[in-house]
Amino acid sequence: MARHQMLCFVTPLAPQAPLELAPSVLRRIDAMWPAIGRVHFATLALLPPAPGAPEGERPSLMLEVVTDEDLAPADLVTLMLEFGFGALWRLYGHNWTGPAKAGSGIKREWLRAFLIAHASAANCGFVGARDRSVAQVLAEHELFVQARAALHALPPDQRPVDAAALAEGMSAWAEGVGFGWISEPACRSRWRKGPGFGLLDWMALLLRLVFPFLGLLGLCFSLGWAVDWLAHARLAADWHLVGNPPAAVALAAWPLLLVLLLSFLLRGVFSELGILVLVALVVLFSLVALDVLAKSAIEAVFPPTDLSYALHVLQIALLGLLGLMAFAAAAIVLALIPAALALRGPPFFPLLTMLALLAIGCGFTLVLAQWMLDLMGLRDCAQLALPEGCQADGATQGAWTLLAMVSVAAVAVLAIYAFSRELPELMKIGVKLNRPGALPHQPAHQVHPSIEICEAQLAQRVSHMISLTEIRRPYFLHRNLLRLWLRFIDVLGELVFTEGILGSAKGIKFGHWHIVGDGRRLLFCSNFDGAFGGYLDEFIRGASEGVNLVWRHSELRPRRAARHDQPSVAAARFFPPTRASIFKGCSAEQAFKAYARDSMVPHLYRFEAYPFTNDDIERSTRLREALQGTRSALKDDQIARALES
Repeated sequence: MARHQMLCFVTPLAPQAPLELAPSVLRRIDAMWPAIGRVHFATLALLPPAPGAPEGERPSLMLEVVTDEDLAPADLVTLMLEFGFGALWRLYGHNWTGPAKAGSGIKREWLRAFLIAHASAANCGFVGARDRSVAQVLAEHELFVQARAALHALPPDQRPVDAAALAEGMSAWAEGVGFGWISEPACRSRWRKGPGFGLLDWMALLLRLVFPFLGLLGLCFSLGWAVDWLAHARLAADWHLVGNPPAAVALAAWPLLLVLLLSFLLRGVFSELGILVLVALVVLFSLVALDVLAKSAIEAVFPPTDLSYALHVLQIALLGLLGLMAFAAAAIVLALIPAALALRGPPFFPLLTMLALLAIGCGFTLVLAQWMLDLMGLRDCAQLALPEGCQADGATQGAWTLLAMVSVAAVAVLAIYAFSRELPELMKIGVKLNRPGALPHQPAHQVHPSIEICEAQLAQRVSHMISLTEIRRPYFLHRNLLRLWLRFIDVLGELVFTEGILGSAKGIKFGHWHIVGDGRRLLFCSNFDGAFGGYLDEFIRGASEGVNLVWRHSELRPRRAARHDQPSVAAARFFPPTRASIFKGCSAEQAFKAYARDSMVPHLYRFEAYPFTNDDIERSTRLREALQGTRSALKDDQIARALES
């Protein structure tokens, strides 16, 4: 899946450009997409001016285009100009500032540069029926339609009596009527489940998953060394610190072991009392460990003197925050190990994920170990740090190595068992946190007539929505957090949710998010099956965490309508309050739907290459795959199921 296959061209509307599109222009645009043959969906809409814009500012023109995955944006623009230059000039020619008598070649090059400059590839995108071009979708659907028609055209006494006879007859029929192309395997990306995972695929997996984790691990080591150097800068002249890694690992694992053992004595790590004990241990460990670190850091700059109590407390507070974050991160890594085992993806994905998480956990553990050198005060030859010329004996080194191995194994086993045991309680806590609380008073949502007209036009077709919201202030903070979560969801959609379901939400064909308007607005476009209300229900039930992570950084501020017959935002609206960034939020169903409705923008024009649902597309592909290759009982059953559906 490529984010660049979901594009939005957001262009300024020239002062002399009309707000309504002529029917002749729309007809020519409508003819352009089938001529290109590689566009799934296309939409034209007016985006209203930003809140607080000057009175005379005009709306923007948005052209949404969803293409085949292997079509680059520059190539798409070239094809659009080849098959629809006249129509596109009617749309964008008002922005031309060159001489009126310029040749068509010069205008074509200007328009190409103009469109490429205003093209916005999706910051995050999800494709339901993946790895399918427009041509494949249409051809496979035609195969299904003709195969079922051929079957139903047979007299009752000539119809196959079992699945094997049906499959044999359909295979012979397909070869005889010109569907020989089904012998070629359908396109399937490396991330979707299927046969043929080769060396190049393994290399791609390493590049996408393992190497970034190794980079993060290296960052953890660098942080640990930097802090250790800062703490021992003054001592470096007299001591050549040679760390004992096994001893460091063992000492850093002991606090985690203590927390896990206490979880068996209490009701559980995540019970109310368990949380208090865990927080107390973390804070105590961080403050005590960084007490000596703070003294060493200050003494590296100032001569050893009696520091005031206030300065000492300030040292602990500043450096304790860093230690607390590192310790919490190590605990979170351990908590994610059982969750990694449940990820939906290729068979190898959970194992590699678990190993990568363990590697990150070891990195944080070693960072903590650097701080524990001062805490334990072990600086003689037989233990953690060695003065120049001193060597540890083999028995001591072996004992520390054995202790480190036992400590790490105990932490891993106890963590997996403890968190697995607490999983039902975790689910209950999640349900409790997701319950909507008191909401600020907001008027009930009203559907603007222009939105109703658009939905009525698509009642028997693929549904579509355009949502435009403002990013919350301060922009720098919320914009970058939003980019982080959009990238995270994009990776999940590409590598984990590869079978057409995002979380457990179904029916999404192409959903994509764009940060536009100089980084101050969030544009969301979605092509989906079913009605709008059911679509939002799918998100509420199946992907609420992702919805909350993204839209909690947005808001609706009063803005003018793009056109007199389109909706405006009269009063400010806010996304329903979240808890811990991922809970509540859209679980307040009516408040969320009101927010979504008020953010919607109607379309002026809509093109779709096919009206099929995701289930229709999947069924046609299954029929094609069942008819190709060596026959088997499983394939025979798939053919029968497809043709009888």
